[in-house]
Amino acid sequence: MDINHFQLFEEKDLNSYLKPREGETKIGEKISYGADFKNSNARFVLLGIEESIGVKGNLGVSGTHTAWEAFLNSFLNIQHTNKLNGEVIHLLGNFNFQELAKNANSVEDFRKLVPIIDDTVFPLIQEISEAGKIPIIIGGSHANAYPIIKGVSLSKNAAINVMNLDAHADFRALEGRHSGNPFSTAKTEGFMADYSILGLYENYNSQNMLDEMAKHKGIRYYYWEDIYLRKKITFEDALADFIQLNQNKACGIELDMDSIEGVLSSAMTPSGFSTKEARYYAYKSGHNLTPAYFHICEAATELETGLKENSTGKLLSYLVSDFVKGVEER
Repeated sequence: MDINHFQLFEEKDLNSYLKPREGETKIGEKISYGADFKNSNARFVLLGIEESIGVKGNLGVSGTHTAWEAFLNSFLNIQHTNKLNGEVIHLLGNFNFQELAKNANSVEDFRKLVPIIDDTVFPLIQEISEAGKIPIIIGGSHANAYPIIKGVSLSKNAAINVMNLDAHADFRALEGRHSGNPFSTAKTEGFMADYSILGLYENYNSQNMLDEMAKHKGIRYYYWEDIYLRKKITFEDALADFIQLNQNKACGIELDMDSIEGVLSSAMTPSGFSTKEARYYAYKSGHNLTPAYFHICEAATELETGLKENSTGKLLSYLVSDFVKGVEER
């Protein structure tokens, strides 16, 4: 497999992460890996994206390129049991785009690089989806939602629905590509049909963007404040509403880690959803929908500001295992 900026996961890589223990079987001992995902019996194809370019193009703080490594260290060492069968997962590898950014110095520089990422990512996502597998994509900025949606949409020859747990709608103007406009880009280009956002923060979504979203049929959202301040609806009922709206349709599942309270990210928040709610979202989405893909983005283990958090990889591991269990237990 010769894809620009892509590193195939191999046995030597597995050995560098895996911590075997006598009397136990780790997920990493049971997953398949290598280039031939099409002939794998696995239902899910797992891949990473290492980049902070989309974040920098959106005036954000770099660090989202650090999530993938931390995720692997945790995920490959969780237990293979009758509750979580590692044989349903194929670990393909990861894109690393950080080298592209070495000469980028301005917001405009970063925005010019994002389309290179778009054009590199979507064909692989398309290939995975065409093989009848569910792509699970970990790491990087939310800019990557666009090529993921595009790849899956092209594989199905139809626009797909998207559900997003996020503080931000990321439906900003098409002012050059970045992590603030993947969904507006996907909508404009005809790859995204309905769009459901759970947990928008009133303080961080502009009126101009909300007005633009109102022009499109099928864009729905619940504010975090309506759930927790005004108590107009519970988290569980809001999620159930979106699941009902998206049921029996191909639906991409997005989870932006900056919506979770205290998680290290470019736009980390001291007040947001709990980790338990994020895990419930991952499980319930997999269990009750027809997921076209699962994308977890914006997390970091270290930001350019110097902030560090060692538990990020473990939380990402929980979310992936919860999603897989949800799909497998249907």
